Amino acid sequence: MSNTSQFDASASMLGYIYQIRYALYLSLRKLPEIADPERFNVSIEKLDDIAFDDDGSPEELLQTKFHGSQGNITDRSSDIWKTVRVWVESIQSGDISLGDMVLSLVTTQAVVDGSLASLLGVGQERDIDKALLIMSKICEESNQTNSMGYKAFKGLSDAEKRSFLGSVYIVGKSDDLLRIREKLKPIARQYVPVQAVDAFINRLEGIWFKWIVEALSQSPSGAINLGFLQDFVEKIRPEYSHANLPDEYAEALPDAIDVEGDMRVFIKQMRLFDAPKKLIEIAIVNYYRAFEQRNKWAGDGLLNPGELNGFDRRLIEKWDEEQAFLEMQEEFDTADAKRKFAARLYQYCQQRGVVPIRSDFMGDYLSKGSYHLLSDALKIGWHPDYGELGDASNEDVA
Repeated sequence: MSNTSQFDASASMLGYIYQIRYALYLSLRKLPEIADPERFNVSIEKLDDIAFDDDGSPEELLQTKFHGSQGNITDRSSDIWKTVRVWVESIQSGDISLGDMVLSLVTTQAVVDGSLASLLGVGQERDIDKALLIMSKICEESNQTNSMGYKAFKGLSDAEKRSFLGSVYIVGKSDDLLRIREKLKPIARQYVPVQAVDAFINRLEGIWFKWIVEALSQSPSGAINLGFLQDFVEKIRPEYSHANLPDEYAEALPDAIDVEGDMRVFIKQMRLFDAPKKLIEIAIVNYYRAFEQRNKWAGDGLLNPGELNGFDRRLIEKWDEEQAFLEMQEEFDTADAKRKFAARLYQYCQQRGVVPIRSDFMGDYLSKGSYHLLSDALKIGWHPDYGELGDASNEDVA
């Protein structure tokens, strides 16, 4: 018995992901080829699966067909004839006009020598006249699946058919989902160091999928200006240099903030000097941002060996130095004096104790939040008696 449900949408979903990733790949390839990216747009599921236009004038339409299993694209393949119907109807409706337009069918299936797909391919076998003869004969056959495609093609005049086929290109054995990502890597290496390639692509795909969803949510469907892609690439590119790191959590917020109910050690440390609620809220946010950003860098393989430990050590040295200065100046033989001492030490570390992890990284939340990570582990503390929290536990605390 098959384990696949009749309602399983995984194949369709893979097809959509393939389409979106392929659009990103084509867009990145096109950037260095065009004089002004702001004149060009790419759209998904608008004029076609993927469409490029120059200042509103359609220039290239692509149909993408993803197949999980290996196979050949035949002369009567529904991929070909459904695509023919879509394109012919767009011509007849005036959405596109023949001439300089390029109409591409990109499929993961193989093209066999001498087949219709081969005759409409990009190689030496390309032959419009032979393709026209084959298609004209096929259109006289009975085929319920392809009937609309046959009807659409037959509705063109002989001159229109030749002009139409002159614009059509079938590209077979196109890279599958994973290999397209591999093809993104040489492009990414033009922008960032080798060790940052995967993280850079992940970030590009993240914003790209967001833009696609936003475009598809518009009515009618919108387009993505290639100038936006160019600007985004140029904006984040410096973050992946050897002197910098990507700043991805500067505006991130935790799902919830519960000052009264939060029993984490770094919060208890702040309660020792009666920190106001607002200050604790800021601490929770900075802790969250630093924690998430550090883990993201580590997961993306962007950190040098021992880099986080070295960064933490510099923070501890800052804390230790300021604590020593304060001990020369302050008396803390009463409970109130100890609270004031703790407040001053905390204020110094949060305001003047910011240490960049790399020279060009500007996100001060990293230092501020990392101080809290260290205080949570009781490696540093604000109140002279912070060591008494040694029995405190972070168990069951999100």
